Amino acid sequence: MREIKRFLSVAVFAFMLLTVLRMPAKADGFDANFYAQKYPDVVAVFGNDPAALYNHYVTYGAKEGRSQNQAEDTAKYQAMLSGESAPQAAAAPAAVAGLPYNTYIDVDIDAQTMTYYENGQVALQSPIVSGNPNRGNGTPRGTYTIQSHIAGKRLIGPTWNVWVDRWMQFTPNPCHIGLHDATWRSSFGGEIYKSNGSHGCVNLPHDIAVALFDRVNVGTPVVVH
Repeated sequence: MREIKRFLSVAVFAFMLLTVLRMPAKADGFDANFYAQKYPDVVAVFGNDPAALYNHYVTYGAKEGRSQNQAEDTAKYQAMLSGESAPQAAAAPAAVAGLPYNTYIDVDIDAQTMTYYENGQVALQSPIVSGNPNRGNGTPRGTYTIQSHIAGKRLIGPTWNVWVDRWMQFTPNPCHIGLHDATWRSSFGGEIYKSNGSHGCVNLPHDIAVALFDRVNVGTPVVVH
C-alpha cells in the first residue's frame, strides 16, 4: 500500500511539473490598448478583444519579441541605443561591382538601406526594415528581378492582414517577398530588424515606396546582400 501511495505521489508531481513546463509565456502588466496600437498586424487578424490579444501575446508575441506594454517597449529601445551616439545618415554605398547592368535596386541587409541606382548614379536611398533573422524570417539574399508591380495590395499571412499602397515583389512564386510601404512603422534602419523585423519583406517609408514604384517596373533587377 505504501508503495502505491509513493508511486501516486511521484506521478502527481511529474504531472504538475510537466504542466508548468508547458505553460505559455507569462504576461505581467499586459496592456491590450498598447498592444493593439503597436501591432496593427495582429489586430487585423485577431481583432481588438483584450482576451484575444492577450492570448496572442502569450502564445506567439513573446516568442516573436513583441512588447506587452509601453514600459517594456521603451526599455528594449533604450537598451538597443545604450552607449551609442545618435545615428548618422549613412553614406550612399558603392555600386556592386561586376554587375551586367547599372540600373537596379540595392538592398543592403547589414546597413539596412535600400539604394536605387539609375544609370550608375544614386537616384533614391532610404533606411529600411528587413526580415527578422532571429525568428527565421530573414530577407533572402541573392539577385532577383521585380516580378509584380502593383499599386495597392492586401498582404495576408498567418498573423498579418495588412494593406500596402505599393507592392514590388522580387522573389518568384510561391515565395511572396517584396518591397512595400509600411505605414504602421514610425522608424526605419538601425537594428530594428533584429527585434521587430518583418516576416521577410523589405519595409519602406511610404514616400520612398511611392517614389521607387514610379521609377521601376517588372524586370528591374534587385540585388539583396
